[in-house]
Amino acid sequence: MNTPRRITLIVAVILALGTGVLTLRYLASLQQKADVQQQAVETRPIIIAARDIPARAKITPDMLIRSQRAGAEIEPGALADAKQAEGDIALITIPAGSTLTATKVGLPIEVGLTYRLKPGMRAISIPVDRVKAVSGLIQPGDRVDVLAAVPRAPGVQPKAVTIIRGALVLAINQTLEIAGATPSPDSANLVTVVLGVSAAQSDLLTMADLNTTLRLALRSPQEPVRSMLAENLVFPDIPTATGPQPAAFPNVPPPAFAVRPPPVGVPPSSVTIIDGDKVTSGGR
Repeated sequence: MNTPRRITLIVAVILALGTGVLTLRYLASLQQKADVQQQAVETRPIIIAARDIPARAKITPDMLIRSQRAGAEIEPGALADAKQAEGDIALITIPAGSTLTATKVGLPIEVGLTYRLKPGMRAISIPVDRVKAVSGLIQPGDRVDVLAAVPRAPGVQPKAVTIIRGALVLAINQTLEIAGATPSPDSANLVTVVLGVSAAQSDLLTMADLNTTLRLALRSPQEPVRSMLAENLVFPDIPTATGPQPAAFPNVPPPAFAVRPPPVGVPPSSVTIIDGDKVTSGGR
């Protein structure tokens, strides 16, 4: 008789404990939902666009409106004060009513190409296509090597040399920055690549662009820029400074000047004076 009672008592205790645990979990979930609802109800000030703001436009006070939105609806990095955006540049097109965030606006130094050039650097563009620019996978900010293939010459083995190493890619066509890990659709119509090089390298690149075939090789970001030296660009059909040079003056005899005869009626003299095309005779 005692054994069944004990079993019944143990089962009752277990059921009571289980019911208590389930009740606590239920109450905790209700509290969590209440907290979320309360947070959603609470509003915070944000700044939204009063009208469409085109990309790269300077943001002025008349473009902004202060508004209130629920905390759960506010985008990460939303600006709460108009002064945080005034004078900045719209990095992308911001439609009317959209929230201004720290990722949508920036300083002019973050946008303009000239501000990205360090002292001594030059921005120069070269024509490319998808083959010459690594299938269009190169993005602004990458480092590339510039290879120049010298034209064929009779009796000379074709050769390609790396004339510039670690050149900084500043822009693809007219795109200064690509958001995301994949190239933009603009890279499908790859036409030009803007490189940041030194003044001497810009001269070399211009000459190589006019006389050779250029290609770009993408570098690993972990590889130091100066891990390898650049190679000299030499054209086989142009003599070098140490090679054979043409004679400065050809071996041609000097021209003979014909002497005009003395005028009629003037006796010959032992001295004939030629002054340009005028011939005069002097006395003995």
